[in-house]
Amino acid sequence: MAIRQASVSDLRKGNITRENSYLVVAMCFHPRGLSTELRDEYRADLAPDRELFKDFKAFEKTLGHAAAFRQCDYERRFTLGAAALARLSELAVMSRQRDVYLVCQCELGMRCHREMLMLTARVLFGAETDDLFREYPVYVKRLYLAQ
Repeated sequence: MAIRQASVSDLRKGNITRENSYLVVAMCFHPRGLSTELRDEYRADLAPDRELFKDFKAFEKTLGHAAAFRQCDYERRFTLGAAALARLSELAVMSRQRDVYLVCQCELGMRCHREMLMLTARVLFGAETDDLFREYPVYVKRLYLAQ
């Protein structure tokens, strides 16, 4: 059992289901057309704040996903509030009994805040997580300094 990651397209295709996992959509906005029956909860507070999201999307249009992530200084700017940290702590505990999937629009392998959430759960709450596709050295340093 662990905290894992998936994309909205994985959810829509039925690659992950509520039957054997707990599914958390962690996005600023609920995905259009995604039935609430496909997920267990929606948490905007586990997503980047709207200002960071807006900046990222503006850069993404012209630079592409990876370059936008760097250009908007995502790793330094991504933060979680107290309620989000408390919920992530609860999800870390839950993941000891069943898989918990963090779901976002980004496809697997792309830089994504999902992986930063997984790092947070691993470092701050001792959660088991899947391996990450990318490294986030600036964010990891911030996590260890926050302990």
